[in-house]
Amino acid sequence: MSGIKEKSFSDLMNEVVTPGLCTVCGTCVAACPYNALILREESFKRLELYELEVTRDIYKSIEHLCEKCGFCYYNCPEIMFNLEKAEKEEFGTVAKDELGHFLKAYMAQATDKKILKNAQCGGVATALLKYTLENKLVNATVAVTSTEHPAWKPKPMVITDPKNLLKVQKTKYTPAATVIGVSSALYEWVRFRIAVVATPCQVRGMWTTKISPKGYSKIFNSIKLIIGLFCYGTYPYNDLFIKFLAKKHGINPSSVNKIDLDTEKIRVYVDNELELEAHRRQLRKHLRKSCRHCRDFTNRLADVSLGGVGSPEKWTTVLIRTERGRKIFEYAVKERYIKAKPLSDGGLRKIRELARLKLSEGISD
Repeated sequence: MSGIKEKSFSDLMNEVVTPGLCTVCGTCVAACPYNALILREESFKRLELYELEVTRDIYKSIEHLCEKCGFCYYNCPEIMFNLEKAEKEEFGTVAKDELGHFLKAYMAQATDKKILKNAQCGGVATALLKYTLENKLVNATVAVTSTEHPAWKPKPMVITDPKNLLKVQKTKYTPAATVIGVSSALYEWVRFRIAVVATPCQVRGMWTTKISPKGYSKIFNSIKLIIGLFCYGTYPYNDLFIKFLAKKHGINPSSVNKIDLDTEKIRVYVDNELELEAHRRQLRKHLRKSCRHCRDFTNRLADVSLGGVGSPEKWTTVLIRTERGRKIFEYAVKERYIKAKPLSDGGLRKIRELARLKLSEGISD
């Protein structure tokens, strides 16, 4: 690939970060062999900064450490990801269905009462992580937890003990650099069989490490199960939790115990009681730019895709996509970690409608 070494973080800044196209998946940080982008990772955590913000001092420090190897650039999914190539690699063909390739569709629920009580929907992601850890199918899981100070600020977490899985429940709706968590599991925890829960943009980052001509494939090769979440967009932490909840509605983020955000409404719960219900269009101006052009609602490259759309309350919609996803899910049902029923035609129709809308138009009002 001619000229590949000429690319550097400055090119990534000009083409992805500055235009607002960065999804904050963390793949560039994970792929950097010189740890130059650790400073970029630190900017994700600073409350006074937006996730995309790279201050002058951070930029200068990164450029000072940068060896212009091109790994950050050529592992960025906004630059190198190709859905057709990835689908051919995984499934043999490019899906004609707006839902992508899938084998079976279910509505499912965790059987563990603690998991179900603390769940966003039916607790299936947590139940699958518990099953894979307890049965030694993986030796680490990566999902997103949130900090206490500031409250609800997301961060990837590596878990090796199933007792800690409750810490990564509930959807955060703000971006987290999950691929950095995979790198941490691989190099800091020295784990080579990893299950990960991720949004479509994060999954694209993982897949880019496999299909890019200069892909950092150790990341993808360490992953033994991808649990993909349905996604209809995320928001900067400062906009959702500080401007919208704290300043506009007087809700202290530390008092919030759950947020439900579907295609029409945002519902905020304090002490398990509904505190705020508003139309999603009130958040429209805060929607992240990278989310506006995303076309993947159901996480087409996951092994198992999960979401709340199409199933009753306290149940999770499940799309089984790959053979390894099917085996793990069916064994988890057999071992009574999960109970499942076939998804209704009406439920599948709802998912298909949203998937078709996002595929054709992106996220609308």
